[in-house]
Amino acid sequence: MHGYTAPLRLRLDGDALVSNWRWLARESGTAACGAAIKADGYGLGATEVMRRLTQAGCRDFFVSNWGEAAELEPMLQQGVSLSVLHGVRTEDMAQALQSRARPVLSTPEQVARWRAAGGGACDVMIDTGMNRLGLDWRDDLSAMVAALDLVTLMSHLASADEDVALNAVQCARFSDIRQTIPARRYSLANSAGICRGPDWRFMAASRTRLRRTGSARWSRPRRRSCSGGGSSPGTASATTPLSRLSATMKWRS
Repeated sequence: MHGYTAPLRLRLDGDALVSNWRWLARESGTAACGAAIKADGYGLGATEVMRRLTQAGCRDFFVSNWGEAAELEPMLQQGVSLSVLHGVRTEDMAQALQSRARPVLSTPEQVARWRAAGGGACDVMIDTGMNRLGLDWRDDLSAMVAALDLVTLMSHLASADEDVALNAVQCARFSDIRQTIPARRYSLANSAGICRGPDWRFMAASRTRLRRTGSARWSRPRRRSCSGGGSSPGTASATTPLSRLSATMKWRS
């Protein structure tokens, strides 16, 4: 063994991670506050991030693929859910049918594949304007998802951290869709969406809403104030930077 100390080190603050999630959960009001921990917890270690947030009270987690789900599934406690955002491919089906994680179905082919395989509980993603993954909001969605064991119907705000008209358009589209598609829960707001205010509280019943947080747990959101569920308008962002880089540097004159 040698006593070498690396000149570059990234110091992670687990307490800041928990503090940031708890702040977002408070700002979510009566809605559940989930956590996206894809890409190995955004490079911080998904296992450790999930362990700390589960202890803090988080009950809904999201990963990208079934490889990530397999690593985290042993950590699922009673009442804790795990959703796979990339849905289910043919080659994923054997694992998905045996897993406690749920697929987030985002294409008509995935919906048909899951139904034909006799799949159980699932989530469904609707594209209301982000032009990414999701069923087209203009399609006959009620017929498409009929007979699915639908847990969470969700969409994703494209520009929640910017004051653009698309935010209200997406919210209106999603509100209309949820009137025609029964699900146990509905989810639209991401981290920045939590800070958009009470107009994004489109459900009245407690715990039937779910908000998915990502980037704001790792660093300060771009919006400097929040008027979400737990605080009055204008509350300053209380999130704390999660990491600190240390390095040896030399200034040149």
